[in-house]
Amino acid sequence: MADLIEAFPEYAPSTVMLIATIPGLFMIFPSLFYGKLSTKFTSRSLLFAGLIFFMIGGIMPFFLDNLFLIILFRGLLGLGVGITLPLSIDIITRFFEDRERDFLIGFGTSTIACVGAIFFQLGGGMLADNFGWQYGFLVYLFPIWILAITFLYLPEPAKKVAVHASLKETLFTAPKTVYGFTIGQVFFSMLVFGYVTNISILIQSEGLGSATEAGLAISLFTFGTLIIGMFFSRIRALMPIQNVPLAILLTGGGILGCYLSNGLTMIFVASFIGGIGLGLALPGVFARISELSNEKKGISFVGFIVAAQGLGGLLSPLFYQTILNITGFEGGRTTLLFASLGLTGLAIVWSIILIMSNSKSHAKDPHAPAL
Repeated sequence: MADLIEAFPEYAPSTVMLIATIPGLFMIFPSLFYGKLSTKFTSRSLLFAGLIFFMIGGIMPFFLDNLFLIILFRGLLGLGVGITLPLSIDIITRFFEDRERDFLIGFGTSTIACVGAIFFQLGGGMLADNFGWQYGFLVYLFPIWILAITFLYLPEPAKKVAVHASLKETLFTAPKTVYGFTIGQVFFSMLVFGYVTNISILIQSEGLGSATEAGLAISLFTFGTLIIGMFFSRIRALMPIQNVPLAILLTGGGILGCYLSNGLTMIFVASFIGGIGLGLALPGVFARISELSNEKKGISFVGFIVAAQGLGGLLSPLFYQTILNITGFEGGRTTLLFASLGLTGLAIVWSIILIMSNSKSHAKDPHAPAL
């Protein structure tokens, strides 16, 4: 990100950061309509279309030097993510239950996804360092092999029976827990993006390293997510109620460690710790929401969370820029402080709401499941 800000000095940093956050806006649209898409198109067709959008939107900035065209194609990438992410959760939910489902959601949203993220961040940083910022976008050629496997080998799951749950029914008849988790996910994504967009600024502006080291820090963040994802189902079984708030608190602690660090080693360690928190929070939210979806009525609330992720990422630069304007501080290290404080506050509020909701639920029905 620091290289991109330097490449477009005529634009405000918050505008350049739209390259990272605009995919979040475009994620929202296919996510909200995913239930309808899944009844009209096969899973294989949706995956194929999502990967095509992802690759075209990712690669095209390599050929461009106009910031707004780059942002536009990044939006196309967001459309691809908005299709493939709820699709992956939906397929897991359709075929697996209980601990198996939790394991695969953790493995899918954390472990497998983060292998790609590590490759994109580290590979992109190395290409940008050695050849120029535009070459960093060439890493989006990577999904070509996934496309080939999809086309040649992926069996088509049984097509969903067409149901007629309207968008109005899906949006306005969801359990309160769905709305609560969705709002919480908006804030969580908004705060975490402060790390994603500012860790490279901290490392490069303070002379701690180059784009390669910045990419390595984010890769370690995602590596922490990768490792813990394999143990998600066990951890959730031990902490069925408070797993998400504790994960958010751990994420904030890792980002606070980055703020307090004076060298790369501590940044790398703190990034890894923050990633562990993220690797518990995301599948924790997805697992709870998938439990509340109603496949028989054709209602899936997973798209709500994907849309919330996108909206949070989109709002992040505006949120932090507003705080920086009010306080008079500059971005980079200070943004990480605000991110960690915000995540700590979010964890406390989320925990209190869960405790209160769970107490009310058990007062009405002692055998009610934990929220």
